[in-house]
Amino acid sequence: MSNVNGHHSLLEELEKAESVLEGLLRKISNVNEYLNPLEHMLRAEDFSSTGSYIAGVSNGIVCVLSAMIKGDPLATSIELIKGKGRIIPAIIKGSDRSETKSTCDSILKIVEGKPGGIPITYVINLRWANLQSVIDGENVLVVGKRFSYGEKVSLNKLYNRFKEIGITILEDQGEFGGGPLTFRLTQLARKLQNMTILEVTLSRHFAEDYERVAEILESFTIL
Repeated sequence: MSNVNGHHSLLEELEKAESVLEGLLRKISNVNEYLNPLEHMLRAEDFSSTGSYIAGVSNGIVCVLSAMIKGDPLATSIELIKGKGRIIPAIIKGSDRSETKSTCDSILKIVEGKPGGIPITYVINLRWANLQSVIDGENVLVVGKRFSYGEKVSLNKLYNRFKEIGITILEDQGEFGGGPLTFRLTQLARKLQNMTILEVTLSRHFAEDYERVAEILESFTIL
């Protein structure tokens, strides 16, 4: 009989321990729900404090990972645009054209964290390149389609806006639009839904014209 009572007592203790453990796990889960948005917000503030996160229209982000490289044409153009009263998306600047994993991880956490307080509906990876001389004009941009995500109606709206301001649009499924950041962003978009992801490459001449770059940034806000 004493053995039976001992087993019964042990089961009661195990059930109590299980109940306590479940309670602790619930508390940890609640703490994580609070801390995760806080972490995302602080990460965005950290980008801001280093000068690499520029607040803008809160539902969209443009990543320019060459914009902190000295002498880069997009870096110069973005500096000239700041403070001009333009309505443009938030901008994440960087000096990592190779798009390393740590940079991609930080950007994805910012996107997930809704730094403006509302869900992000579009993220553009904005780059520049020395295009072939026959197309390296001031009004040419390339939309990379190797990795992209979004509804066709949204893309058509953006294309129509580009055409209205005299921009020639080329699409490419090979060299352009295939980097690690764009790939990771498309994966995130498939999970979250209702998000447009594009990689847009400007000609060097275009990237050097800050007025045209400003028009491009303003055009993105249509998404």
